[in-house]
Amino acid sequence: MRYPTSQSGFSLVETLVAITILLLVIIGPLTISSSSVRSTSFASEQVVAFFLAQEGAEMMEKARDEYLLEHFRDTNPDPLVFTSANPDPWADFTDINGILLRNCYTARGCNTSMTATGILQPPSSCSGQDSCGLNLENAGQNIRSMYTSLNNGVKSVYSRRIMLQQSSTNSNEVLVTSIVTWRSGFSSDEQQVTVQNTLFNVYGTP
Repeated sequence: MRYPTSQSGFSLVETLVAITILLLVIIGPLTISSSSVRSTSFASEQVVAFFLAQEGAEMMEKARDEYLLEHFRDTNPDPLVFTSANPDPWADFTDINGILLRNCYTARGCNTSMTATGILQPPSSCSGQDSCGLNLENAGQNIRSMYTSLNNGVKSVYSRRIMLQQSSTNSNEVLVTSIVTWRSGFSSDEQQVTVQNTLFNVYGTP
């Protein structure tokens, strides 16, 4: 003898369809959120890389100006600047045999940085792997952290290479190329930012 019943349930197919819809509802926003995080992180890294590349170009401009100041200094010269027999500051800056800037006039380039007090350090050669890597240095309380080419602080993902090239047609013109490379935490491909600037012998006799 059979008794009628009003109870009903979901079939296996209906359950699977419901689970699939639920997963789509959950995974969709998570995918968008993850993509947004990656984009924000990469944009932040790219901004830092651009400013580091810009800093590299500006430090070469500072070096050019420091050579002029050296010709008027009697005491406490900047560590970057050396006294030579050259008759003018521009000759010092473009002297590829000079003991300080010669690494910057090679195809491999150089790297340098400034201390918290604004002293420009002698450039080092980018001769080997990670030889021009940048470290993030915590300068201390109430002083912002800074990237440095010295062996201070924590190794960062950024590497900087600065190259100087004197114009073949104008002896009063030097091209500065500052390249910053890094590997993003969300990509295995190497990223790169390049800043170029042209320095002129603005102190020379026209």
